[in-house]
Amino acid sequence: MDLFRTRNTIHPSAILEGDIKMGEGNTIGPHVVMKGNILIGDHNTFEAGATIINHVHIGNDNHIYGYASIGPIGEMGTKGDRFIPEGKVVIGNHVTIREYVCISSPARTLETRLEDHVYLMNRTYVAHDVIIGKGSVLNAGVMLAGSVLIEEYATIGMGAAIHQRCTIGSSSMIGMQTPVTRDVLPYAKIAGNPARILGFNKIAAERQGIETKWIKELESIFFKDVVLNHNTENPLMQKIADFLNAHPGSLILHKY
Repeated sequence: MDLFRTRNTIHPSAILEGDIKMGEGNTIGPHVVMKGNILIGDHNTFEAGATIINHVHIGNDNHIYGYASIGPIGEMGTKGDRFIPEGKVVIGNHVTIREYVCISSPARTLETRLEDHVYLMNRTYVAHDVIIGKGSVLNAGVMLAGSVLIEEYATIGMGAAIHQRCTIGSSSMIGMQTPVTRDVLPYAKIAGNPARILGFNKIAAERQGIETKWIKELESIFFKDVVLNHNTENPLMQKIADFLNAHPGSLILHKY
């Protein structure tokens, strides 16, 4: 018996094939399939029917629920599905991946990555080369196209769809069923079709312990063009200004 089998609970119906390394305290449920070059840390739970294939690195204290699929070849449509042998899916620590989530292998870069404390609700689709930042929450049925970047602590509502190569700013909130085709500012709340900014995600700023004076300043001018050229030491304003410099095509503060 392999050493890792003596330190982990592995159901007899599970299939483990390839170069698989894991720490200890992991629970591998019935009919779990692991095939490929797979590295697993400590104290992870894999529920019935989860599939982990190709090149995947998983950290510690994660929970992967039933029939989640991690590592399938990135879907490229008429361009032909593409697999990069040295590419991998990387999952950090304390990540929750609920039922029927699909996380694809990279097709253009070397990583599809979920950072620590990410929560993916059921049937979330994460395409090739996506990066999801620390503490972000994706509600049920969210769809991320290829090469999307979700910065830390973003919240994406049920059924929202994010166009390829979009960047979703940190601590932003996207309403349910919203189609997003442009980059989204940090701390913005957006919804509608077409998507538009509805306000400032004050709750996120408060939870992060941002000073009240900075929150009030940003809240008071969030719909005004002055935010683009405002001279201030406000760290929230500076974060938005930096984002706009890096992403000039962002969904900005339109007057509706």
